[in-house]
Amino acid sequence: MIVAGLLATVLTYAVLRQAAGTGTEESVAADDIHAGQVVAAPMFGTTNVKAPPPALSGILTPGEVAGMSGQVAVVEIKKGQLVGRQFFRPAAPPPPRMAITVDPLTIPGGASALVPGSKIDLVAVTQAGQPLLVAGLVVLKTPDSGNDRSLGSATTVQIDVAVPDPTTAQLVLAATSGGKFAIRVAGVPGGG
Repeated sequence: MIVAGLLATVLTYAVLRQAAGTGTEESVAADDIHAGQVVAAPMFGTTNVKAPPPALSGILTPGEVAGMSGQVAVVEIKKGQLVGRQFFRPAAPPPPRMAITVDPLTIPGGASALVPGSKIDLVAVTQAGQPLLVAGLVVLKTPDSGNDRSLGSATTVQIDVAVPDPTTAQLVLAATSGGKFAIRVAGVPGGG
């Protein structure tokens, strides 16, 4: 019985000594990373992990961390947690935008009626006298969305709209270059 106990102790010590080997360096979160947060290389640290390579196949290696800058976390990641590649997605590029300068009195309900996400239509007559409608432009920024409450006596305000393609950008330019155009509010997020 004593020999069995000594043998078990020696074997346990041998296994523990082997487990205390070098392992591999893997990436962990240096601090909490929140879903939707854009990540950068300093947000990651490393830790020594003792596990078979197949078990670590989805974990970021320290060499891969630099390529993660600008990616967006899709899950909550706690400080010290191993970081998997599937925890991130590429950041969507911001939509192309154009600025439209307009008299706030020509906007139905005034400039404060527009919020980011509102849809507007531009109605104009081209310099050649042709009617022009640019429908469904999405408002990205208004004077009020930047916390600028000083519109008061402003004679013009700037509204940034998303332009999905170069053709729409040319239509917006044609509609606004004459200076005389109207804005129709087509909808507000959550509205009909």
